[in-house]
Amino acid sequence: MINLFKFYLRPGSPFAVVLLFGIGVIWLYRRPALRTPRRYLLMVLLGFWFAATPMGAGLLTWGLGHGLTSLATRDEARGADTVVVLGGGARTFTNGEAVIGVPTTPSILRALEGARVAKLIGARLVIASGGRPRPDIQLRPESQILRQALIEAGVGPERIVEESTSKTTREEALFIAPILRAHAVGRSVLVTSPTHMRRALAAFRSEGLYVVPSVATVRSTHIDQPLFFWPNAESLSASDETIYDYAATLYYWWRGWTK
Repeated sequence: MINLFKFYLRPGSPFAVVLLFGIGVIWLYRRPALRTPRRYLLMVLLGFWFAATPMGAGLLTWGLGHGLTSLATRDEARGADTVVVLGGGARTFTNGEAVIGVPTTPSILRALEGARVAKLIGARLVIASGGRPRPDIQLRPESQILRQALIEAGVGPERIVEESTSKTTREEALFIAPILRAHAVGRSVLVTSPTHMRRALAAFRSEGLYVVPSVATVRSTHIDQPLFFWPNAESLSASDETIYDYAATLYYWWRGWTK
């Protein structure tokens, strides 16, 4: 059930779009005299319009990300000498034996922030985290793909350690904890997206880890902001991630995986 929601019932997935509008169309076809199916379809349309605009995505993101910032000075790291970068998704492509891995936009933005923070604090260690949540379609661990992005962003390959087993945020905290202890890391900077940060912080702290947050940007700084009310794919994707993080945060709280 969790994987069904995670991969198919998210607002931005084609399956969810077809399902929500299909319910309305079938309802209207079977009960053409009723106003209720028309109202339902209008609400679904307005909901997708809201989620696909910068205004809607910004309001949704603010609900989880308000109060969280990026590190601006070395002192804000509170003595941390290690950066932990959590993967935000990756895709792999193959044609025969050759395999190419491509990070998603959240992963790229997290890698950029991780590299910036590593330079800012002079990090001796950068951990790239992420396994294969769907081994059937993801042929390489996310950590390998994230590692390459970190190198391209300026992190020396000798400083990068991969955590390639985790499939969830909770597993990232579980599997990164022994890596940090093995390298005698007492305090580290945690890098992830704004909407993911609170859940990640709670998961890491539940494992007794002291981490300082530094959130990645939600968009590339060289791209102009779209019109406030104009639907676009980037805003819909951001809303999709945020709505998922709302649900996942509640689920982690219900399971007692956070503190």
